[in-house]
Amino acid sequence: MSHPRTLPLFDSGVHPGSWNERMSPGDYAVHYSSFESSARGSGPTCTIFGSLVEAEQYATEQVTLRPGLRCRIYDHHGFVGSPIREIQGREYVGESDLSPRFRRWTGSILFFGGLALTFVDWSTDFRLSWPAMLGTRMLIPGLILLVTEAVIIIISRRESPHHQVKRVI
Repeated sequence: MSHPRTLPLFDSGVHPGSWNERMSPGDYAVHYSSFESSARGSGPTCTIFGSLVEAEQYATEQVTLRPGLRCRIYDHHGFVGSPIREIQGREYVGESDLSPRFRRWTGSILFFGGLALTFVDWSTDFRLSWPAMLGTRMLIPGLILLVTEAVIIIISRRESPHHQVKRVI
């Protein structure tokens, strides 16, 4: 096992300054979801390993020690595309504000509820007017949520087969 090295994500004192530009092909960098080092004033860092196996072992050890941590492993190309691996602790909470479940349920309720209200008003020749007014305003946000969820699913299925998320229990 080679000795890992810790690099700041950007160092203006050296050239090249970016972490991935100081890596060799075949090196892998472990990035962390929280930067405890920035609390000490040194800024965010990553840890560089000579092989993917070493990087995975190290990341698994880190999320075992700190269950709320997520480690992402990148190669020398940096943040281009998805991480090679993603290892999450059992207590890790993602940063997404809208969960897939929320997008599906809320989008479906808004879209199909808006469609039903519009249909009710249409069936009465728009004599009531308020169901269509509410329904048409519900359709657009519902449709946006459902289309967003569909696009996310399509992109994740097309994503590189190298990207794997592993949750350490």
